[in-house]
Amino acid sequence: MISIITSLYNSDKYLGAFLKYAESVSIEFTKKKVKHEFLIISNASNDTEKIILKKLEHNDRLLSRIIFCERESLYATWNRGVREAQYQIITFWNVDDNRFSEAITEGIEEIKNGAEIVYFPFRYKRYVKIFNIPILAKSVVIRPLEFDKDKFSREMHCGPFFMVKKDVFNKIGYFDSSFKIAGDFEWLTRAAKNNIKFTLGKNTAGIFTNDGTGLSGSKNKLQAEENNRIIK
Repeated sequence: MISIITSLYNSDKYLGAFLKYAESVSIEFTKKKVKHEFLIISNASNDTEKIILKKLEHNDRLLSRIIFCERESLYATWNRGVREAQYQIITFWNVDDNRFSEAITEGIEEIKNGAEIVYFPFRYKRYVKIFNIPILAKSVVIRPLEFDKDKFSREMHCGPFFMVKKDVFNKIGYFDSSFKIAGDFEWLTRAAKNNIKFTLGKNTAGIFTNDGTGLSGSKNKLQAEENNRIIK
């Protein structure tokens, strides 16, 4: 019923916690008889990642498929995942974030009832390093706007935890893999302009973590350049 896509690149410091969270969600879905798969795509795997991922072959509690590929952009990897996905509902789970099963279950029901994209409130956590120790500086729940075609066609409101009916990719195309940071923003504006049906979920979807090491949410110059490119 749902394919959960995760892209890895030099992600070994996050991988253990991610797999723990993912296993918990997988066990919950198995109990509820929700058909699912974790589609983990590893870009140019380092030795530590290879060792960790090798162990998944013997982990029956996490229903996963592992795909190894050469280094490619995040959005090229997401496109690869969409093409490989065996189920008709798609979502993306960044390795440094956490997802909650209740919101995913809600999104599945919304898509079964006619939605094409479902997005959610989510918790944002920002850390700063003091003497190289991560300290939580901010924790807040972000509550997105109800869908408005004009606003969603030029601004990012869906957050990182949106879910998509796979048919939408046939309607509007795949992610633009030339983007490094804002490819999801560009794709979602395209969806809004093309009258794709958006639905705002009620459950908090998960925790988005900004620890200063990733590009998204870091006020990186490239992100501003890509956002301006989309707006223009």
